[in-house]
Parts: sequence; structure tokens; C-alpha cells
Amino acid sequence: MLNITYHGYSQFNNIGAKGLTGEAYSGHAFWDSETYCLPYYLFNNLEAAKNLILFRYNTLDEAKKRAKDLDCRGACYPIATLNGKEACTLWQHASLQVQPSSGVVYAIFHYYNLTKDTDFLYKYGYEMTLEVAKFLLDRGQYNSDKSKFGYYAVMGPDEFKMMVNNNAYTNIMGKFVFEFAKYTRDILKTHNLNVEDIENKTHIDDSFFKEIEEASLKMELKFDEKTSLFEQNDGFFELPHIDVDKIPNEDFPLYSHWTYDRIYRGDMIKQPDVLMLIFLFLSHYDEKIKKANYEYYEPRCIHESSLSPSVHSIIAEDIGKDDEAIDFFGYASRLDLDDYNNNTCEGLHMTSIAAAWVNIVYGFGGLRSDGRLISLNPKIPSRRKSYSFKVRLEDSVITVRVNHNEIVLENSGKIK
Repeated sequence: MLNITYHGYSQFNNIGAKGLTGEAYSGHAFWDSETYCLPYYLFNNLEAAKNLILFRYNTLDEAKKRAKDLDCRGACYPIATLNGKEACTLWQHASLQVQPSSGVVYAIFHYYNLTKDTDFLYKYGYEMTLEVAKFLLDRGQYNSDKSKFGYYAVMGPDEFKMMVNNNAYTNIMGKFVFEFAKYTRDILKTHNLNVEDIENKTHIDDSFFKEIEEASLKMELKFDEKTSLFEQNDGFFELPHIDVDKIPNEDFPLYSHWTYDRIYRGDMIKQPDVLMLIFLFLSHYDEKIKKANYEYYEPRCIHESSLSPSVHSIIAEDIGKDDEAIDFFGYASRLDLDDYNNNTCEGLHMTSIAAAWVNIVYGFGGLRSDGRLISLNPKIPSRRKSYSFKVRLEDSVITVRVNHNEIVLENSGKIK
């Protein structure tokens, strides 16, 4: 389905939320193109992966206009778009969610981490990263005594929390963007490439790097060393608790049956927020952190997003919760087949389909692509006899077959 929907032939197209299967969302692409769909193309069709990112480069001017609309410098990428213009009509999403911008930079990092394509960084990636870093520097603020930097009045991936301060995902992704800007600069200089031309084009000088370094060092991280928990945002731990298991089935989807203010005022979450952050950096967080945050946030999540079950499945498998991992994988892979959300008539969830692939390869296959080295650590749940998948690494296709007795990796040889 992903191959049919997006071939990567053009740098001016993205992946619509329903692909070619329906007209819901008016064909708009969302921030999950970079976080959920891109991995499939990175390990199956690198040219398509590159062109998916280049769509964002070709719409950079529109992102810069959007940042200006929000009284900021740099580039703010849209929540929903066909052509780079912000198409989301809900102000609380279009103006408060900054993860599309940090997601673009994560995509650049992810592509470079796999390919080491310095030419791409030089021609496209560095400029986009600098423009997003400018936006995130302006959008963030220091607290009253200037001891902490963070993001105020934002909405993170969890769309049930509006106008919150210091959303952990938003803050840490902001820190990541600042650090990646400096990292990219150093890489290009190491390769004797002229970064001055790009920095002049983006109106950047050494003082800017001092600013983002200070903001990065003072970023509010919302992490408790004792509990290993990230607090989703300021005050989240003190919110009234909602037992999501006691919500009547006829109340779902909640957007259709509950008022917004009722949805917003408890600790119930729509989709992974802190767990989304952990998913993007699976190599960076240890099992203690993954387990603590999974066990705290999963019971509070109603999974009213097609993007939710796969992330939960991947982390559940990583911490040894096989049954939960399989159950969430079943939810993710059969979402449209069984019409779980009563909306398959509107078209298939393309990014959920991509996430189901990621679920197999990252969850059960143990693929990690955010660290210094690409790694595999396959596991097999007790309720499955075997599974297999293929990934393209450089010019080879690696077939991975796993059962309860053995793990077999087969290299098909160089692709012609």
C-alpha cells in the first residue's frame, strides 16, 4: 500500500493521511510523514525517502511565511498541508503544535544517520535545520529568573492537552534541534564545505550558536531521576485522574461525544507523547526509563489516534511485555480491516499502515537507527511461531527470519 501511494518520483508531493484510498483530511499530509512513514522508505527505497524530505525543502519559503505569521523568525512547518501552506483550520493545532518543525529536522538526522550523505546536508539539510532552529529559539522563552528555557502555551503530540507549558516532547525535541544544528555545522566544516554561504543566506552568525547553546543547556527537561519519569508538561502529575477503562464504549470517539473542556481537564491522553519521544530515541533511553514511563502513561491513554498502538507495542516488546506488545500490534495492523474506529469508509490510515511495518521491524525485530550504529536485536513473542522481514542497508537487501529456535540473517548481495 505504501509503495502504491508514494513512489518518491517527485520532490513536490507528500503522503496524504488517507493516501489514494479516501478523501478524508482532503489529501493533507501531517507531521507523521517524517516520524512514521519515513523509516519504511529509509529501509526500502532511499531515493523516495530523500524526496520525501525534499518536499519540505521545496516548501521552506511557505514555512518561513508561517513563522512570520506567528511573530517568529525562521521556519514553522504546517500541521496539515498539500503545498507547504498551513491548511489546518483549528488554531489550537496550527498555532500551538511545533512538532512538525522538529520532526523535519529529525527526518534530516535520521536520513543522514543511515546514509552519511554529506552532500544532502550541505545542499538542503543544514539550511532547513538552521531555519527551524531560528523558529524554535524565538518560540521558546526563559522563565522569570532566566534559569530555564522552555516552550510555553503549546500542544504536544497528545492533543488532549492544550496551552500547556514545558511539554517534555516539545522541549527535548527543541534541544535536539539546537544540538543537531551545531553537529551539522561541525560535520560540514570537517568536510571542508563552505558553511558561511548557508549561514549568510539564513542570516546566521556565531552569536546565534551561542544563543542556541545556552538555550539547550538550560532546557527544562521535566525528568525525575528518582522515578525515571518524564512529566508530560508542567502540572501533569497533579491533574485529576480519569480511569479510562470506565469510560462507556458508546462515548467513543470522545471528540464526538465530550466537550473540549471536559476532554482537556484530566490526565487522560489521546496518543503517545512522552512515549513518542522515547520511540524516536530508542537507543538513548534505558529499560528502566522505558518501563517507568510505559507503566505510567499507557493506562492513561485511550489510543484515539491510529498512531498510538504501534508505539505502545514497540516499547512494550522492548521491556518484555510480550502479551501487551502482541495485543497492540493486532490493534495497529487490523485497525482498518476490522474498522475499529468506525471510519474505514473514509479511507485507510496510511501512517498507521507505515507504523505497523515499523512495529514489526523496530518492535519485534529490534531495529535501532537513532544511534551511532544501525543494530538489530530480534525477539519473538511466545504467541507467535515465526516472522520475517526485509530491510535494505546500503546496496544490499537483508532478510531477517526469526523463530523460537534461531535467528537467520541472509544477505542477498549487492543491488544492481
